[in-house]
Amino acid sequence: MRKKYNVRLAKRADRMLLAHTRFLAQVSPSAAGKLLTEFNTVTNRLSDNPFQFPFADELDVLGIPLETYRKCVFYARYKALFLVENSDVFIDAIIDTRKENEDLY
Repeated sequence: MRKKYNVRLAKRADRMLLAHTRFLAQVSPSAAGKLLTEFNTVTNRLSDNPFQFPFADELDVLGIPLETYRKCVFYARYKALFLVENSDVFIDAIIDTRKENEDLY
C-alpha cells in the first residue's frame, strides 16, 4: 500500500483560491466551478505523491532557497506552491501565473 500524504491548505492559500474563484465567477460561473474541480484533482494527486511535481526554482529571486517549494500548475494558469514535510503537504499559495509572483510580495 502506498503512503498517503495529508494535504493542508494555509489560510493565505485558501484566501487566494477564494479570490481567484470569485474573480472567475464574475466572468463565468462554470469556469469558477472548473477551477475548483481541478484544484480538488490537484489535492488528490498531492495526497498520492507530491514528489511528482517539480521544484519551484523561480522563487530563488525572492530569496527562497532552491528545493524548498514545489509547484503544480492547474486550470492552465494557476499555480499551487507547496512544501512537503514528513507525511504532510502544505499548500502555502495559489497564484495566477499571468501575474507570476506578484501575489507573493
